[in-house]
Amino acid sequence: MKSITIKTDFSIQFKQFIYLSTVFFSFLLLNVNSVQAQYFGQNKVRYKNLKFQVYKTPHFELYYYTKNDEVIKRFAKESEAWYALHQQIFRDTFSKPNPLILYGNSPEFQQTTAIDGEIGVGTGGVTEGLKNRVIMPLHEINSQTRHVLGHEMVHAFQYHSLITGDSTQLENIGNLPLWMVEGMAEYLSIGKTDANTAMWMRDAYLNKDIPTLNDLTTSNKYFPYRYGQAFWSFIGSTYGDSVIFPLFKESAKYGYSMAIRRTFGYDEKTLSALWKSSIENTYKPLLKDTAQVPIGIKVVDDKNGGKMNVAPAISPNGKYIVYLSERELFSIDLYLADAKTGKIIRKLTSKIKNNHIDEFNFIESAGAWSPDSKQFAFSVFSEGRNKLIIVNISNGKTLKEIAMGDVEQFGNLTWSPNGDDIAFSGLKHGQSDLFAYNLKSKQLKQLTDDKFTDYQPNYSLDGQRIVFSTDRVDFDADASANISMNMAILNLDYNTIKNIDVFPKANNLNPVFANNDSYIYFLSNKDGFRNLYRIIVNTGFVEQLTNYFTGISGITENAPALSISTTDDVVYSYYRAQKYTLYNAKSTDFKGVPVDPKKVDFTAAMLPPLKSVGVNIVNKNIENFLAYDDLPAEFVKPIPYRSQFQLDYLASNGVGAGVSRFGAGLQSGVQAQFSDILSRNQIFAAASVNGEIYDFGAQVAYINQQSRWSYGASVSHIPFQFGYRGVNPNLTPTNSGGLLREDFTDIIRIFQESVQGFSFYPISRSTRFELGTGVSYYSYRVDRLSRYYASDQNGNYLSSFPVSVDRRKISRDEFNKSNPLGGYNIDPFVSYEVNSFLVGDNSVVGVTSTPLDGFRYRIGVQQTFGTFRYTAPTIDLRRYVRTKPVTFAGRIYGFGRIGDIGNQINPLFIGFPQFIRGYEANSFFN
Repeated sequence: MKSITIKTDFSIQFKQFIYLSTVFFSFLLLNVNSVQAQYFGQNKVRYKNLKFQVYKTPHFELYYYTKNDEVIKRFAKESEAWYALHQQIFRDTFSKPNPLILYGNSPEFQQTTAIDGEIGVGTGGVTEGLKNRVIMPLHEINSQTRHVLGHEMVHAFQYHSLITGDSTQLENIGNLPLWMVEGMAEYLSIGKTDANTAMWMRDAYLNKDIPTLNDLTTSNKYFPYRYGQAFWSFIGSTYGDSVIFPLFKESAKYGYSMAIRRTFGYDEKTLSALWKSSIENTYKPLLKDTAQVPIGIKVVDDKNGGKMNVAPAISPNGKYIVYLSERELFSIDLYLADAKTGKIIRKLTSKIKNNHIDEFNFIESAGAWSPDSKQFAFSVFSEGRNKLIIVNISNGKTLKEIAMGDVEQFGNLTWSPNGDDIAFSGLKHGQSDLFAYNLKSKQLKQLTDDKFTDYQPNYSLDGQRIVFSTDRVDFDADASANISMNMAILNLDYNTIKNIDVFPKANNLNPVFANNDSYIYFLSNKDGFRNLYRIIVNTGFVEQLTNYFTGISGITENAPALSISTTDDVVYSYYRAQKYTLYNAKSTDFKGVPVDPKKVDFTAAMLPPLKSVGVNIVNKNIENFLAYDDLPAEFVKPIPYRSQFQLDYLASNGVGAGVSRFGAGLQSGVQAQFSDILSRNQIFAAASVNGEIYDFGAQVAYINQQSRWSYGASVSHIPFQFGYRGVNPNLTPTNSGGLLREDFTDIIRIFQESVQGFSFYPISRSTRFELGTGVSYYSYRVDRLSRYYASDQNGNYLSSFPVSVDRRKISRDEFNKSNPLGGYNIDPFVSYEVNSFLVGDNSVVGVTSTPLDGFRYRIGVQQTFGTFRYTAPTIDLRRYVRTKPVTFAGRIYGFGRIGDIGNQINPLFIGFPQFIRGYEANSFFN
């Protein structure tokens, strides 16, 4: 969650004093993105004020705004189906409706206020624990929307079971490793037949890299979703699905290692060994009839690229490849390379160089070449939607940047042979269809319009047809939760669609016309592996072209991994050793083996062990998903939208008490957060005491994030405390004729009562405008602790023990008259302030949050009125240039106070640590 704080500046500092204590009030107010909160930082921009409505079902309240009632009601019914399935595992019941917040597409989901912090491109959904809200978008593929809903619903049950458990609470989630939590969600929503996860597990076996449970917990090497799913599949198949929830609950209480002992009677090492043996025994027999040497020339790997080289697109003339890679380590960028050697010609564009790009659409999308191989088109996230960007290959210059109206999410582009149209798959009102944009007329045309997924289009060489992947065959016919993808051809002249009858129930993706449109090349998991096939368009004759033990794949199974030039160069991304490597081969390099287009075998797609022992709840339910998708229409009914303001959390840092020579004191604090159901309105409150009753402070803040302008206010009472030790120069005579010397310590408290308002407008993800105003009243209290010592006429001590000790509050006049601080007084004063700033930040940070590339700047001015009147301009410009393995950083900084500041305010000094890096508070003195 994004840490947002209300900052209260206190710049009144006194000279020549000794701190009795540091400022006590380390104020908490989290999660308010105030004007003064983040000096730098990137923005989550809300480009639209979405008008949410609500559907209520027996167990959920569905918040939505998408204007497609069929899609929304289907989503509502499927949420109840998943509830029925997961309830059998968790044996839990939601006592009140659980909130589901549904966005129409991923770009709008990334703007959500329900979750603080950045939502990445690869985030399919989020379940938030405080209100147990499921927050997700509709996806371009129907099966993906269904899967993500089922996945997040598992998290909702996980949170609910911990919160309502008799011996657990939400904090117990900290005992659960990520692979347990996410792997369980994957297994319960996909089951054990999953070609993509099976490919990862075969890869682990092939490379002798099967992790132990301790490896999964302590290393970042192993993706927790895939390996966690395989682990839970092993548990369910070996011991029965009825053991899943008890193991989960025991792990939440005691940690997974102790839970394994309590559940199975042996330790984590033994269970890891059993799991490893199961993987080896399952996949070893499958290895003998497969190949591990890819066909073609290796052109991009982790030596000249990154570990993740994906979405390859070869130019029509076969000379160049454009692909996405994280070779720069901290960001995904678009690269142009020689198709024969893989030598990088240039980075076509990046987020750092192009501020219009918030992120590349890299997870499940690829770009397209113009027919003359001189331009390249691709999809990016920009200004709260996907946009089409066309760049000049020769220099990387952006030629066009185009939004697609109501189609706010789209990808997988294909450029027509005549050069006039770019077709793509996209979401419009939550429905996945095909569209084409004409570059001459600048008109967008919808090519398909139905409830089915239409995905990954590719133009024929004659420009009259488009082949694409779709779920038209299985969407309504298959009872399983997993909807398979077949292929179809759209005839543009007659607007007719013809299904390609091949490999039923398999996922047939990434179809591409080739060999003068006589063939369609595609990727399929028809035998559980992920290999390359081709089908003769006119006859339906099918050949298998590769037989890899791992597979041809992108980041996900739905991601593009294949591209073919007009000269029949075949480029594909091969998965091996958790890396994606690009290969280039001629179509004649593949030796086709005829296969039966009706025959499928998903043995290799199953997670070990192949046979299930015990109660098989999960997989049987997934196979019969539609049996649970039978909620009557009258049970999905609209209700009024209510903000449902409620307490999110209440926290305390404990209570302490102590006694010192300065008296008795307390230490305690409490913080609370309140928000509405969408977290558009938030209230933060905190109170604390650290010392005596005078050291009590509190602050309340409110922020409204409903529109692009965010605004809020805070009210606070904050005490600050410091001390001064001194000696009274006047000796005090006693009744017995002696003299007393007074040594005193003044405990000086400054009380700030403040009301502040703030607002900010994010111009883009990297730039924002801030406004702030406030009024603060400062007052003082001085308590003097005096010790009286017997002394001679010269004030020298006659004894090291005080004769008497006295503590009293002294008046302002007495303090000012005694002048212990060298001319500084403690007269109360008022400060009125207005400020405005322009802030920019497109930096890429490393694991320690240190900027490694990009820029940051903050330019603005603060005007102060009241007792003191001055203007404080700020200019802070920073630039970071990455030259592996180091980053060069430069900074121009200026700050000052111009006007009447009196002698109450400490002068600015360049040696202050906040100005010069490396200096500490006492680096300079005298």
